Amino acid sequence: MTWVEQRLENLALFFLWVYGPAGAGKSAIAQTIAELCVEAKLLAASFFFSRTAAGRKDNSRLVATLTWQLIQSIPEIREYVLALIERDPTIVSRTPATQMKALIVDPLNMISKEILYQRPRFIIIDGLDECVDRKSQEDILKFLALSTQQLTTPIYFLIASRPELEIRDTFSSDILRSITHTLPLEHDYQSDEDVGHFLTSKFQQLRSKRPHLPQSWPLREDIGSLVQKSSGQFIYAATVMRYIESRRHQPEDRLKTVLELKSSKTDTPFAALDALYLQIFSSVDNDQIDNILKVLGALILIKNYNVDALSLLEELFEYRYGQLEAVMGDMVAVVNIPSNRQLPIKIYHASLPDFLLDPSRSRNFFLDPPRAYARLALQCLRFTRARWGM
Repeated sequence: MTWVEQRLENLALFFLWVYGPAGAGKSAIAQTIAELCVEAKLLAASFFFSRTAAGRKDNSRLVATLTWQLIQSIPEIREYVLALIERDPTIVSRTPATQMKALIVDPLNMISKEILYQRPRFIIIDGLDECVDRKSQEDILKFLALSTQQLTTPIYFLIASRPELEIRDTFSSDILRSITHTLPLEHDYQSDEDVGHFLTSKFQQLRSKRPHLPQSWPLREDIGSLVQKSSGQFIYAATVMRYIESRRHQPEDRLKTVLELKSSKTDTPFAALDALYLQIFSSVDNDQIDNILKVLGALILIKNYNVDALSLLEELFEYRYGQLEAVMGDMVAVVNIPSNRQLPIKIYHASLPDFLLDPSRSRNFFLDPPRAYARLALQCLRFTRARWGM
């Protein structure tokens, strides 16, 4: 927030790159900064990439989304943008770099500096590494950097991502190196303190919802143990809290289970998280685990076919109304089940597919792609026959 608020004093740095490993809290920080900037009327636009969400896993909608939001935050560009689209409707199918120049840079240059200095000019782009085309990751950074050279009144970007090779090399290139401030979310960057604050706050919220829980619970050393297990990874802390908060279990028992977990692979970056995932899957009844893995297989392996809506998955797997929610009830720590049946079931974090697709990590719960694809194909055939009588 200091970097955001000081932009007028330091015009040389147009980019803030926040980077760190999976689970370090990048998206949580980006979301929080976005909310704070909305309240302070500093946010002009934002885009959150996600490799599991249609429309947010590539760069095809990036500039159009930013343009629409900029029209709301800087209404003076509205007429310029609409006039351009009316003159040349094909602009929406051009390359993102061309769209950036025509839909954002040129309209902003039409507006006086006096007006623009009164408008928000800060843009957040989160999860750039979630853009599935690695070449597109590089292209996005380059045309955003080029736009800062073309604009008469500057705009500023917060980019959050993993330090993937293409992204790291692009930020190190001549076009970006001198105009970027970097902020690594490494283990020594107060991450233990932040995870501790997060856990303390979540336990406080849990006690307010469960009056039977004593104010002295959990013990300070128990929170310290969870912080140590997290190794600076917010994904571990967030998954632990969703596991403990389950309405179907006693929070004290769930916390005790987590604290007693032992990891056999302490040299791996996700050792504690893997142990937690194994505990979550191991606690499921044997007669349900196969059904759960079938649903997760559909969410992970055929996500491009938009079959992730609760109602569609229920129909695909021939479940009765409400049955799929019961099947996935023990997965609430790692999967979000929507209240609206037309909305998708969402896996909370990309670390879960990585875990399930790696036999050395998931062990008995390994999601073997060839076998899973074959089972899904048979299920789709049964679904087709049932629906169309084939």
